[in-house]
Amino acid sequence: MKLTIIIITYTVIVLAVMALLYRPLRRILDPDRKHPVRMALPILLAVTMASFTVVGALTPDGPLCWFFQRWGNIILGYFIYFFGTLFILVLCLEVYGAVHKARHGGKWQQGRSHAGIILVISLIVTVALNIAGWNVAHDVKVTGYELPMDTLGLKEPLRIVLVGDLHIGVNSSPELYRDMVARINEQDADLVLIAGDLINSSFGAMEDPDAYASIFSEIRSKYGSYAIYGNHDVDEPLFGGFTYIDKEEALRNPAMEGWVKACGWQILEDEVVEVPGIEGMLLAGRRDEAKPGDGIDERQPLEELLQGLDSDNKVLLLQHEPTDLKKLEEAGVALSLSGHTHDGQIFPGNIYCRLFTEQSYGLKDWGSSKAIVTSGVGYYGPPIRVGTISEIVVIDFI
Repeated sequence: MKLTIIIITYTVIVLAVMALLYRPLRRILDPDRKHPVRMALPILLAVTMASFTVVGALTPDGPLCWFFQRWGNIILGYFIYFFGTLFILVLCLEVYGAVHKARHGGKWQQGRSHAGIILVISLIVTVALNIAGWNVAHDVKVTGYELPMDTLGLKEPLRIVLVGDLHIGVNSSPELYRDMVARINEQDADLVLIAGDLINSSFGAMEDPDAYASIFSEIRSKYGSYAIYGNHDVDEPLFGGFTYIDKEEALRNPAMEGWVKACGWQILEDEVVEVPGIEGMLLAGRRDEAKPGDGIDERQPLEELLQGLDSDNKVLLLQHEPTDLKKLEEAGVALSLSGHTHDGQIFPGNIYCRLFTEQSYGLKDWGSSKAIVTSGVGYYGPPIRVGTISEIVVIDFI
């Protein structure tokens, strides 16, 4: 049912955009309406390209599915900015026409050259943003925060490197993660934490799991690497990067456990551990709220997870989605580390994310507790970042 709604919504948007595109195309290709094939071919091409995302969502897991998903994601990135730019330019011309009519009388008529200029500008903006976005998405930056040691009740300085949202899938390349590991190892980390979404909803779509595990096993940290699962760390169908099945149906691939061990990560699933060598701190790792995995309906409530802990130890919470932030102080969490938001990933998604989520990015105080949200390393849907960065986060307790 959810997929049907998504496809209907997507189809309506595509058809609306095609209707918007028809007039400028007609002015350029067939102003006298004598050669309908000139109009039919670009429309057929656009519809065919738009269908890649739909076919990728409807096709069972396998090479054919991943082919359509891979190219559907890329095409979606171009569609978003081409049609978005086209809409803005057409709207601007309509406003100009209305102003012209109000000031001078008579309707201002768009000419063939105006239509051509609109399409050329839309195409240039689209290509430029997607190329730039691809480069930004594959350039891992290092961002950092400094916090006092007593934030976590530490006896000596500590350096934590936080990474999240690897999203290894049909559009991934090992080079991005080699770059990530190189950046991590440059930091001489005491502890490395991975905040979920290791894969992108299909373990099988990772072309060579052993190659990725080999890359991640090279991460160096004094006290080890700990990870949690995110909402995409289950096998489920995708529509342009978005999922549409219920949490009870979202099951983890049996091969995930062995792969995570090969990566050198210790997974935390609604559990609290003392990290050997770090005195005075407890590390808590939560299951994902939206997709706990393994057929589980609900993850353990935060209060229950942290109930009965020694008050002398301060809790560092690792959770994929930045949720329950207003409960952190009351639950006894000193610092929460999350990902999930991608900080919106693609403009104007970053604006929406910052306006309508509790915390989309960065460091924020929640009473006496603090929360850090990373924009992550990977991407879902279009393999681009526009208005956000790919990053690892270095947190120094001094």
